[in-house]
Amino acid sequence: MALWRSFLGGFALLISAAAAPGLADETQADRFAPLREKIQKSLLDGQVPSLAVAVAQDGKILWEQGFGWADRENRVAADEHTMYSLASISKPITATGLMLLVQRGDLQLDDPVNQHLGSSALTARVGDVGQATVRRLANHSSGLPLHYQFFYEDEPFKRPAFDESLRRYGVLMSAPGERFQYANFGYGVLDELIRRKSGVSYAEFMRRDVFLPLGLTHTSVDLPAELRHVAAVRYAPDQTPLPFYTFDHPGASAVFSSAHDLVRFGMFHLHQPEPVQQKILNQDRIDEMQRPTMKLDDGRHYGVGWFIDEDEFGYRTVSHSGGMGGVRTRLTLVPSEKLVVVALCNTGTSLPLDITREIIGTMLPEYEKQRHLEAGRHEPNAQPPEPACPAELGGYWRGRVATYAGQSQIEMWAHPDGDIKIRLGGQLTTLLNNTQFKDGVLTGRFSGDIGTADANRRPYDLHLRLKLRAETINGSVTAVSRPDNRTGNALSYWLELKRIDTDPAVISLFNGHTLDGWRVIEKYDFDRHGEVTVRDGAVILDPGYPATGITLSGAPPRMNYELKWEAKRMEGSDFFCGLTFPVNDDYLSLVVGGWGGGVTGISNLDGMSAVENETTDYRTFEQNRWYRLRLRVTPTNVSAWLDDDQVVDVAIQDHKLSIWWEQEPVRPLGFAAWYTKAALRNLTLKRLATADGPASP
Repeated sequence: MALWRSFLGGFALLISAAAAPGLADETQADRFAPLREKIQKSLLDGQVPSLAVAVAQDGKILWEQGFGWADRENRVAADEHTMYSLASISKPITATGLMLLVQRGDLQLDDPVNQHLGSSALTARVGDVGQATVRRLANHSSGLPLHYQFFYEDEPFKRPAFDESLRRYGVLMSAPGERFQYANFGYGVLDELIRRKSGVSYAEFMRRDVFLPLGLTHTSVDLPAELRHVAAVRYAPDQTPLPFYTFDHPGASAVFSSAHDLVRFGMFHLHQPEPVQQKILNQDRIDEMQRPTMKLDDGRHYGVGWFIDEDEFGYRTVSHSGGMGGVRTRLTLVPSEKLVVVALCNTGTSLPLDITREIIGTMLPEYEKQRHLEAGRHEPNAQPPEPACPAELGGYWRGRVATYAGQSQIEMWAHPDGDIKIRLGGQLTTLLNNTQFKDGVLTGRFSGDIGTADANRRPYDLHLRLKLRAETINGSVTAVSRPDNRTGNALSYWLELKRIDTDPAVISLFNGHTLDGWRVIEKYDFDRHGEVTVRDGAVILDPGYPATGITLSGAPPRMNYELKWEAKRMEGSDFFCGLTFPVNDDYLSLVVGGWGGGVTGISNLDGMSAVENETTDYRTFEQNRWYRLRLRVTPTNVSAWLDDDQVVDVAIQDHKLSIWWEQEPVRPLGFAAWYTKAALRNLTLKRLATADGPASP
């Protein structure tokens, strides 16, 4: 702050003495005088380093001017030729280069993107990747999720090669055409298409085929060393200069330009170029870019690189804004009035948007009238929000998060009271905050470690956007950097959950990553146990001589509970799942695949084993096939199911209950395999409701 105050005196002198180059006549000077005074005051009051504006109408530049410091530290004043980082105004500029290739016949807007990516390719978790067209990348409906990633020159993290970025983040997480999702990485793919189809780098193609023919001599992709002296420094919220940074999506964010160049770019897109500008696109191609093809939730549309608002205070506008670390920009076209307005700033502030509207209002009285009318209207009473956890979402859900680094288990408990809880891998269970469920889409935020080096460069929260599809809910989980002085990252990964039970009282007994909560059994017949490992979300029990097993470290319920799990035999021919479990003060064992490989039953009833009592059943079990198992214990019965078939239903009060001595180390609750390699996964426990009350949460 002290540094800022030290510049106030010189800054005030600078802006008060600022000239107004580019004014057509004294009448125009008078028209914009109140705006110049407002800008000067706003820069001082808001601690804004600089602002550059430009206005053109009917093919003529009426006003262009810079205010404040482009570089405070070196006392470089801003003017209409100062180059500013444009952020997302890069998109219509990149789209102009894309349309040039379309006009030349090198590609078509409705071509599948993968048709032009060679051995690299987008992949799809939902929908048909062949429907991800060039147009859908350009209008943000390809199915790519939220994404931005920054690489600062004073940090050790470097941008990966495009093919690696595509592998990590070129993943569709909604069906192409299903919805609008602003996706910077889509424009990263488009700049790669430009490179591949043109045979030169994206930056060189844009310079050679777009900027120079349009006479944009103060416009570039990134900032070549020879132009840095005419560029505005990007300033952080604390007023310190930000180091130079790049992205893994240059086509979305990497263009620099001046107010003078950008207003002329807008004139070109209104079919009113200056005489020195070449008509690199014909009228139909320009109009195609401004044709709305994807609707946003706020009623606006998107075309090829442009936002289209059919009624912005009474006028159709075509525009784009930009915002990132040390950048806030706005470019607006009003086609019916042949009007272009530019406002560029080198810090984060709403000033460019506010000044743009002030300028349009100055030029178009009806626009200003409607703007004031809408500002004076009271919003209608807000409708009560939909419940965060409606009945259709309730229950226990389990699934996987898939990142480029691997997979991890994720669980969700959606309670009737509205609370939704999340557990990622073996991490702590956490509440889902800012939860909303609307039009079948669940959104919210929680804390956790997604486990990728990219995300873990900065502290972040995890944001969900999941679409309910019958008994599955899937979509993206995005690691969004927490606010600090530098713009961080938003990195999205695939998440899919399946409803395991409609009762949210279910808890998971295995995190899919480690044996936390379990211990390997080592006594008696388990002293020569096989190795116990966790792989691909399953516990693997290598063959023991005779037995290998695990037991729960904590205390399980002894009555009124239900267990679910999956098991498979990988090698051997004896039981691959022996579950020992409590029944009040006693224990029983459920044996699956014993006595030569085919017996299922309960041991022991009245001293008789699973092969010789009323529960004995014979099955043929396939090797390496997962079987779904369920066990329920109530005061009257022990019941068990194999896949969808009930295989046990025994009235326990009619029998003496016991287990063989070999199974005693498995207590209080655990699993064993006998001379057999086996696997277990998806272990859950649910406490059952009783006459005395509901199930415990």
